[in-house]
Amino acid sequence: MTQTQWAQQAQAFIAEHWPDPQQLTQPGSYHLASLRWYQALAECGWSVPHWALAQGGQNWPKQQLYQWQMLCQQAQTPPLNTLAMSVVAPMLMSYGSAQQQASWLAEIAGFAAHWALALLEPVNAQALQPTRLQQTDGGLVLVGAKRAMADGLLASTELASDALWPRWLLCLALDSTDTWTACVVSVDSPGLSMTPVANARGRWFHVAFDAVAVTNAEILPLRGDGLLAALADPAAGQDAILPSASSHGIAYQLQLLREDLLAAPHEDSADLLRQLSAAEVALQGLQALEIRAMAPTSAQLPESLPISVLRLKAEALQEQIATLQLASFGYYALPQAAGLSGHNEGPIDPRGSAAGDTALQTSQALAALAASDYGWDPRDLLARQRLGLGEPLVSAAQDNGESASRND
Repeated sequence: MTQTQWAQQAQAFIAEHWPDPQQLTQPGSYHLASLRWYQALAECGWSVPHWALAQGGQNWPKQQLYQWQMLCQQAQTPPLNTLAMSVVAPMLMSYGSAQQQASWLAEIAGFAAHWALALLEPVNAQALQPTRLQQTDGGLVLVGAKRAMADGLLASTELASDALWPRWLLCLALDSTDTWTACVVSVDSPGLSMTPVANARGRWFHVAFDAVAVTNAEILPLRGDGLLAALADPAAGQDAILPSASSHGIAYQLQLLREDLLAAPHEDSADLLRQLSAAEVALQGLQALEIRAMAPTSAQLPESLPISVLRLKAEALQEQIATLQLASFGYYALPQAAGLSGHNEGPIDPRGSAAGDTALQTSQALAALAASDYGWDPRDLLARQRLGLGEPLVSAAQDNGESASRND
């Protein structure tokens, strides 16, 4: 099959299984359409096309994956990079036990269960005590509370709990040796209560753990600094995350920005419009690079453009747009780490988030987790890991885990 034939097949698949978003005006209709979309992806085998064949994927090349993401963004489908795909699966692939991989990877690949990240401490908590993994006479239990981040797939949390609701929580806690530990717990566990945060539209939940039982099989082997570094950069060194297409979402942000500047002019409008025009020219450059990256190889173009080039170009343009948005509206369209550190409520405004970039929002939430609650900088940890300075993080974390197990 040629690349053009595949693109036509992908467009036909989207048209068949995802309606025009303008028709999904009611929360219930969007909810049901999302359920059908994920079911169709799983049945077609396109839920994890970026995974290796041995893991149930399609092993599509990067250029094809990028084009698939772009086609889905243009159709405004629900996100492909869910939290389970972008954070949990890479962790399990790299550090999970064989039993954990067998238990959860197939379920993630089939969209059979969605996940939430119970990593942040609650906003305005009365007691600034981290969640603990305690050893009792009856075994290990989780005690404490978390602010959990979900995919935001729920158009309304007043709808009945179904397949789009999180079924599993990846919870970060301190064990008896004060070592950071990641546990996987079911939302149906006795002693666990999960309440949607008002007006967060399924993005945030308050979770309380009242002696929730945890087995050793539900604890990831990676602990300590190695765990924190892996959470900060879950896909480092492997291809577990779809490359995120950028031009469509950026074009939408620029369109909204121009409309608002023209609708409400002020003394800085002329200068901002000039900067906006420069950003629009940069967008055309990004779109040209995308065409180059997805073009079939030939004698004139023997090698495809690396997707990393597109990512760097898009990141630079996003920073340029964020500066314009700050000057125009007084806030960023998407939350930054500093904004999340105090009130973890997700985006202030939906500008620029129409593409549903879960991976981006996940990264920002994890940055807030690092900077505000746990006092570590993921960039420092990752730089130390890359440069090989000091004790290797993974080895140190595994040693911590082994010693914790012995102490338990």
